[in-house]
Amino acid sequence: MPLPFTKITDIDIGPITLQAWGVMLALGLLVGLFVTLKEAERKKIKSDSVFDVFLWILVTSIVGSRLMYVLLFWRDFISAPLDIFKIWEGGLVFYGGIFAALLAMWFYTRSKKISFVDLADTLTPGFAIGIFFGRLGCYLIGDHIGAPMKGDWFWGSVMTGDTVLRHEPSLYLSLNGLLMFIVLWHLRTRLNKRGAMAMAFFVWYGFSRFFLDFSRSSDLALGLSDPRFWGLTISQYVSVGLFAGGLYYFLFKFKKRS
Repeated sequence: MPLPFTKITDIDIGPITLQAWGVMLALGLLVGLFVTLKEAERKKIKSDSVFDVFLWILVTSIVGSRLMYVLLFWRDFISAPLDIFKIWEGGLVFYGGIFAALLAMWFYTRSKKISFVDLADTLTPGFAIGIFFGRLGCYLIGDHIGAPMKGDWFWGSVMTGDTVLRHEPSLYLSLNGLLMFIVLWHLRTRLNKRGAMAMAFFVWYGFSRFFLDFSRSSDLALGLSDPRFWGLTISQYVSVGLFAGGLYYFLFKFKKRS
């Protein structure tokens, strides 16, 4: 039997109503910050630097992810350009947030004269666990509609008013983030060369995201399905670049540094 597809957009706590996605995003940020502080303590990095860069990343990642969404779905904003600022209605692109966050980190580390690479390595495990919670929030609200499934699998879901059994890409990405965190956390004392943790994330996430994006819908109208260029999403092209960059590091750079 497929999973019943029921959106959970609100969480009622007495007289208070919270947005489910916002709650999971906040939880991911807090857990990610806690994990990062633990790793920073182990690597003798000042907690002040972690808190500072965390605030930079928080702001710039939202701006970057929204900007990339607007660029992809620009037709939706031609008639109502002020809707660009309505981020509470949804519309964020993960990779846009990553690139904006990396740019913010680069400026921060330059201004403070600290190592960008060391800070990126320190943030990586916390970022992975943050993906788990954030994508779980996407799953709860029914974001990212999946492609039709071939066969009857119990983890598939059926949208309201539909009869098609579909994949759950948000759930796949969430579980992928959790597994990635477990592995990276275990390897953090072994991948102790500068840049190794960040590059391991690039390899894992680039590889997994490329294939998991095939579970996203392509049979629905634009807006429900992601735009595709020559059969692939923008995120898949970016994933290939991340994977290639991380693989190059481990094949040619990691061995030399070791």
